[in-house]
Amino acid sequence: MTLNRFLLRCLGLMIFWVATAFGAQPTVGSGAEGSAKEKIKAETAKSKEEANAQRDRMISEYEALAKQLKDSTEAQKKVILERMQDRKKAFEEAQNLLHKQIRDEQRRQRQNASPRG
Repeated sequence: MTLNRFLLRCLGLMIFWVATAFGAQPTVGSGAEGSAKEKIKAETAKSKEEANAQRDRMISEYEALAKQLKDSTEAQKKVILERMQDRKKAFEEAQNLLHKQIRDEQRRQRQNASPRG
């Protein structure tokens, strides 16, 4: 799996987690309130576990590259450093996109919560 696909998958999981945490809230007074809350908690926990697994894979990939860097020649070091920089850039772009989406979701929630008059 390429790093870009990996980061997009991570981003998707994070977005799903944020959407679940902020957007899918049951209405008060509904008979299914308890089961809906449990379902949301289960989905959130699952998303969090998946995000943690993705993070752990990313860390292990980075550590593998760092080990390769340590045991490589100068020519190989340049290639590995470029690869590490590309992965860092892709991660930062995905993180910036996630932050923007979180801000947009928070803005939407504030607008929906404010009284219209």
